[in-house]
Amino acid sequence: MPSTTFYNPYGSGNIATTPLTSFTYKNVGVNLDIEPRVTYDGDIILKVALEISAKGPDQNVAGQNLPSFFSRKVETRLRLRDGESNLLAGLLRENERKTLKGVPGISSIPILRDLFASNDKEIVQTDIVMLLTPHIVRSHALTQKDFSPVYVGTQGNLGLAGPPPLIQPPAESPAGPARPPAAQVPPAGAAFVPAAQPAPPSGPPAAAQKPPTVPAGAPAAPAVTPAGAPAAQAAAAPPAQQAAQPAGQPPAAPAAAAQPQAQQPPADAVRIILTPPGAPLMVAAQPATVPISVFGASRLGTVTLSLRFDPKILRVRLVQEGTFMSSGGGTVTFAQQVDATGGRVDITLTRTGDPAGVSGDGVLASVVFDAIGSGVSPLAMGGVVTGAGGLPVPVNFGNAAITVR
Repeated sequence: MPSTTFYNPYGSGNIATTPLTSFTYKNVGVNLDIEPRVTYDGDIILKVALEISAKGPDQNVAGQNLPSFFSRKVETRLRLRDGESNLLAGLLRENERKTLKGVPGISSIPILRDLFASNDKEIVQTDIVMLLTPHIVRSHALTQKDFSPVYVGTQGNLGLAGPPPLIQPPAESPAGPARPPAAQVPPAGAAFVPAAQPAPPSGPPAAAQKPPTVPAGAPAAPAVTPAGAPAAQAAAAPPAQQAAQPAGQPPAAPAAAAQPQAQQPPADAVRIILTPPGAPLMVAAQPATVPISVFGASRLGTVTLSLRFDPKILRVRLVQEGTFMSSGGGTVTFAQQVDATGGRVDITLTRTGDPAGVSGDGVLASVVFDAIGSGVSPLAMGGVVTGAGGLPVPVNFGNAAITVR
């Protein structure tokens, strides 16, 4: 479109009489302007502005032919999932044209114009139909730090210095809470005596005591173990003394170190836990994101997880890959499968082409749930973890639950 301005080429003080024409180009056709935004729940919000324009007949303005344009424009907002399609239609255009053919003068006479003239009426209607299917190329990278609480102090003392020692929870090692040493755990039925304060002997030293004389043919006296003696002394007693205990008395409790350790997890086991939402969910409200985190990992190569939930209470909306397995620039093969009827999510992460594996702490994956029923849904997790060399790695899985109101 032309735009004309006037200027004075002879300097100031004179009248601007010289015209200067510039042209502004206009896009004609289908113009689509989309502004996308990806939420943390995996939804895609599209701000769509659609304009359909066409060139019309020229108009004469002051002896100059200027173009005219027809334009239809619509603006809307869409909220879609990854790969979900939306049909956009309704931009109608209707052109009506009437043509009269006949002899001049006769075509104006009411009766003769039907014999010597013809009328032609043409209506053309067009509609633009568009199918939009968005795909997420790169989403938000969630880490364990994004789900950690932030202490901002009190009303009288605001700051980010961290929680005071009185309310800060104790640091827990990846192997689990610390246990007291075996020497401080008393055996069953025995009194606890601290190792730093042993009980003083009630008689002369053991070297000065003489064993009593036992007459020939008399039965051997049973061995008596002091109540405060450690369990190791009872375990180190000769077999003859242990066999001499009366049948009515229970045998001495074994030492704490001799107790079976099969139920306790190994100290170097990897921990994989779930972080459920802190507040109860509401039915048909905002979805909840449950990250799956790993702690104490060392040279992991493949992680296979199976998460079970109640399909009557929760529904899986999205399964996202975490950033832990791909840390350090590694290539990760991510596969997931959701069984909505049985309430199960299977996740597999394989780090390919890296013989060293990945170590440390981080987020393996995130599962986004929708609340569809009230109740408490347990989250039970299991799976198999292998190292970079293909050997299995001991894992401790932490379970959780989600409450829906």
